[in-house]
Amino acid sequence: MSILKQTLSVGLFVALVSVLLPQVGLAQNGAGVRISPAVIEETLDPGTTKIYTFSVENLNASEQHYSLFTRNISDVAPGGAPIFADSNQEVTGFDLVDWITLPINELLLAPGEQRLIDFTINVPADASPGSHFGGVFVTADPPKFENSGAAVGYQVANIVSIRVSGEAVETASIRQFSTGKFLYGSQNVDFNVRIENAGNVLVRPIGPLEIYNSLGKKVGDVLFNEGRAGVFPGKTREFDNITWIGDSVGFGRYEAVLSAVYGDDGTRKTMSSTVTFWVLPLSIIGPAAAVLGVLLIATVVGVRIYINRALAQMTTGRRLISRKQKKTSNTLPLVVAILTVLALFLLAMLVLFA
Repeated sequence: MSILKQTLSVGLFVALVSVLLPQVGLAQNGAGVRISPAVIEETLDPGTTKIYTFSVENLNASEQHYSLFTRNISDVAPGGAPIFADSNQEVTGFDLVDWITLPINELLLAPGEQRLIDFTINVPADASPGSHFGGVFVTADPPKFENSGAAVGYQVANIVSIRVSGEAVETASIRQFSTGKFLYGSQNVDFNVRIENAGNVLVRPIGPLEIYNSLGKKVGDVLFNEGRAGVFPGKTREFDNITWIGDSVGFGRYEAVLSAVYGDDGTRKTMSSTVTFWVLPLSIIGPAAAVLGVLLIATVVGVRIYINRALAQMTTGRRLISRKQKKTSNTLPLVVAILTVLALFLLAMLVLFA
């Protein structure tokens, strides 16, 4: 594997074991155990057999009996926690435990003792290409298969990921790209992204989330999935806690463009999506609305005065008026027109700019 691939892989699986790791070293009813490494990941050819090693350490002050067992990973929960299959008989489509052979199922450790365990992975000759996931569990109690799950009680597990070489299908798409709400009072906007993986290998989408104002000027950006969390094959994963905080008051209509890439080097693919939202801060809307209201009222009053004078002249039948009256009647329509234009201009500014 190239250094870049290893970096991308570690990013995902650190997220996968993030829920498991807090269990390491903790004690419950006097039980504590540490297993390392937390992640075993490699690409193997069909028909390959390989031996791996992990260590189990008793963190208790007394002798402890442990049980060892395996479980397939069927999905990844929101937040990155692995979801383990209910039993080894549950078919996930990305099964792994049938390839794992543990030399022992029970282990007795003295206080503080650490033991190395070798286990074998035998990839069948007809294994399907793509990613296969599982975990090796160490628990202070015999495994309760009906209650199995990610880091239940003081069970501790490492994550085993084997990618079988062959024709990999890397197909992902953005199923949803949205904001938490349509209207914001400031440039503090949260985004929600749902990525669907229709392929047979893990994908780790990453890319820029760029924000543009109503004039098309770029005003900010956020790196989407900076931690390089992965999307499980055949599943859809939701990414939240994505926030853009602008450096100005902001006003008007904005557009956010997400452009994420995924796949191995040389076969990178891109997916993109767009969402719009509005920023209308009260500190601007309040005074602007007040000025606009005054202008509209003045316009309405001016129009009514002009109409009333015109009707009065028609009613009395007077056609000869003083020069002062003529000047007034000629000026009034101009004032009304100016106020109307000002009101429309201010309204346009409210829509477009701060």
